[in-house]
Amino acid sequence: MDINEKINLITRNCQEVLIEDDLKNLIESGTPLVHYIGFEISGLVHLGTGLISMGKIADFLKAGVKCKIFLADFHSYLNNKLGGNWKNIRWATEHYFKQGLIASLKCFGVEENQVEFITGKDLYEKNFVHWETFMEVGKYVTLSRNLRSISIMGKKQGNDVDMATLFYPPLQVADIFTMRVNLAHAGMDQRKAHVVARDVAKKLIINPLKNNKGEVIAPIAIHQNLIAGLIGPETMDLKQEQENIDIDMKMSKSKPNSAIFVHDTPDEIRNKIKKAYGPPKVIEYNPLINWVETLVFWGEKTGNFKISRSEKFGGDIIYTKVDDLINDYKSGKLYPLDLKNALADWIIEKLAPARKHFEQKENKEALIKMREFLEKKN
Repeated sequence: MDINEKINLITRNCQEVLIEDDLKNLIESGTPLVHYIGFEISGLVHLGTGLISMGKIADFLKAGVKCKIFLADFHSYLNNKLGGNWKNIRWATEHYFKQGLIASLKCFGVEENQVEFITGKDLYEKNFVHWETFMEVGKYVTLSRNLRSISIMGKKQGNDVDMATLFYPPLQVADIFTMRVNLAHAGMDQRKAHVVARDVAKKLIINPLKNNKGEVIAPIAIHQNLIAGLIGPETMDLKQEQENIDIDMKMSKSKPNSAIFVHDTPDEIRNKIKKAYGPPKVIEYNPLINWVETLVFWGEKTGNFKISRSEKFGGDIIYTKVDDLINDYKSGKLYPLDLKNALADWIIEKLAPARKHFEQKENKEALIKMREFLEKKN
C-alpha cells in the first residue's frame, strides 16, 4: 500500500485532520502509527460510536495502524456518569460497554484481538510517569483555556465549575502521551483537547512523543464525521457557531429518541427511522442525507445503495454516486419514505453481527442490567 492509499484510509469520512502534512511526514519517516479513541462509560452504544467510530478503526487497521480503545472509567467518574458510582462504572465498563464496542467491530469484520482495550485503571495504576505528565501538561495550560476546554465533557463554562471538572482536560491530554499515541481520534466535540495536546507536545520534557528519527512531534488529530440524530433541528438556534450546530445535531445516547443503538431489533430500527426528521426536498440538517453520506457511502463520492420501491413509483434504483441521490431527493424524484425504508434495510443488515453478539447469554443479561442502571438514573 502506497502513502496516498494509507492517507485516504486514515482520513476518509472525517471532518478534519490536524494536520495532513504531519501525517504524511510521519508515514514517510517509517514511524509506526499508534491510534487511540477514548469513550466515557455512560449510556447505550449508538450508531455514532458503534458504526462511525468502529468503522474508522477498521480503516486504520487496513492502513497498518495499531489501534487502542480507551475505556475512560476515571473520566466517567469525573463527569459524574452513571451517577458517579465507581462500582457501576467499573461493572458497565467491562460487561456492557466493552461488549458493545466488540459487537460493533464485528459489523466491519474486525475481531477483539485486532485492537487493544485499555481502561483508566490499567493505564494509571502504578504509572508514576503518567501523573508527572498530567502535572506538566497543567503547567502549560492557562485556567481560562482549561475552562474553555470543558466543552469536551459536554459542559459549558461557568462560575460554579468544580475542581474535578478542571482535572478532566489535562488528564485527557496526558493520556495521549502516556499511551504513546501519534493518531488521536474522536469527533469534533473533542477538538479542544486535541489542540491542547498539539500545542504542548513540543514543550514536554518528561514524556514527549518522537518519530523514528528521534524528533519530537505533535500527535495528529483525526476528527471523524458526526452522525446526525433522528429528531432534526427544530429546537436548535441555527445562528450559533457551526461547530456547536454540528455537535448539537449529533446522535446522542442521552436522547434515546434521537438514536439507534447497535443492539436494536429490526422493528425498533424501522420504527425509529420511520419517525425521523426528513422533510421532502430539504437537504440541510436532514439526518437521512447525513446517514447516506457518512454511513452508506462512507464519506466517498461513489458506492452502491439500492432503493426498493414499487413499479408505480419508478421501480428499484441503485445509486452509485451520492450526488445523484442527493439531487433526486432535492428535486422530489426520491421520496423520504422510500429513502427511510432503504436506510432501515441497510442498517438492519449492517448491525446483524452486533445483534447476534448480544444474543449471547452473558451479553444479553448485561444489556438488561445496563438499561436498569439508566432507568434508575432517570
